[in-house]
Amino acid sequence: MVKYTFYVGLNDKKSKVQEIGTVDAFKIAGNLFAGLTGGATIHEARGVYTHDDGSIIIENSLICDVFGDLSEEQKNDVAGMLCAAFNQESIIIEETETKSDFFHG
Repeated sequence: MVKYTFYVGLNDKKSKVQEIGTVDAFKIAGNLFAGLTGGATIHEARGVYTHDDGSIIIENSLICDVFGDLSEEQKNDVAGMLCAAFNQESIIIEETETKSDFFHG
């Protein structure tokens, strides 16, 4: 199984400050992942980012893990919607092959 991890900063790319509260960001990201991938595990982190103009910022970030097999179109749709929702220059998508399975009790 593949784990896809989306790293999403929460500072707006133009203002360079967080314009959407973290709780609201969780809700936006959760709804997006539920609709496009069936779900995700989302946790908060702090990140450091260097903008295209060279400015360096420290920001709240979301780390969103999705298990399964996403098509390139699904990954790009999720990434594009995350960038648009949080007005980001970029996000990182990490793909890791895991030995994982869903347990149904």
